[in-house]
Amino acid sequence: MLSRLGALSSAIAIGSALFGLTTGIAHADPSCPDVHWIGAAGSGERGPEATLNGGMGRVVYQSYNAVKELVERDGRTITAEAVEYPATEVPEDGGVLDWANFMSSVDAGTAALGGQYAGFTQRCPATKVVLAGYSQGAMVVHRNLHALGAHPNLAASLLIADGDRLPADPTVNIGSVTSVPGRGKGVAQDWPILAHAPAPLPPAIGGKTISVCDLGDVVCDYREESEETEAVMATAVAIHTGYDVTTRAGQAWTSQLHQLLGPAPAARELVLAGADGTPAE
Repeated sequence: MLSRLGALSSAIAIGSALFGLTTGIAHADPSCPDVHWIGAAGSGERGPEATLNGGMGRVVYQSYNAVKELVERDGRTITAEAVEYPATEVPEDGGVLDWANFMSSVDAGTAALGGQYAGFTQRCPATKVVLAGYSQGAMVVHRNLHALGAHPNLAASLLIADGDRLPADPTVNIGSVTSVPGRGKGVAQDWPILAHAPAPLPPAIGGKTISVCDLGDVVCDYREESEETEAVMATAVAIHTGYDVTTRAGQAWTSQLHQLLGPAPAARELVLAGADGTPAE
């Protein structure tokens, strides 16, 4: 019952946000950037750390800074904001009420992101938006994709260690989990009714969504065996907390996010005009 009520309240909040997207009259603010990043922190990253890393957690903030460098190199502007939600810590051996509280945090984040996206795109209807999340934050992003994925402002999404991940999702997949067919099922998909986990993403949305997962990650590649011993669990948690933009995989996902944004306006004009400035045939 708790999960159904949580899902219903989340759906209502997102529906209200989307109503604003489709019915509001858009008047662009002159301060609107070319690109805007909305980042969702992982579990426990908005406690004492809420003021660090832009409020969006270490790996999401790292990713933002890497993409920011590429975007600014193009001559474009970019801004960012964090999803304002609890990002409740994962309960240790918690009971039903503890897990219900965790899922309420996911629901709150899902609704918050939908509202923040609606508010921003109403103010800046021509700006390209990137949604990015890690762990619980990736679930927050993922649960908005069915509703927001077709919206014209949404250019790309980044899901790192996503608890809602499905091996069959038609996403752009990065990470060692891709080396083993069928692996990479998120922990929420292991108990989809209680966690009200989302259905597979449509190809059109998956094509602009980057999903990063490493083999053995306790969240995005969940297996019951990972809970058998403390040593195995410690390894699975270490994999989950080990994502870093400075690695080869990290450089791959930031580079592909940049590509999904498309060329800068000046580059598009050069392609249209031809290298010598004459109209291209």
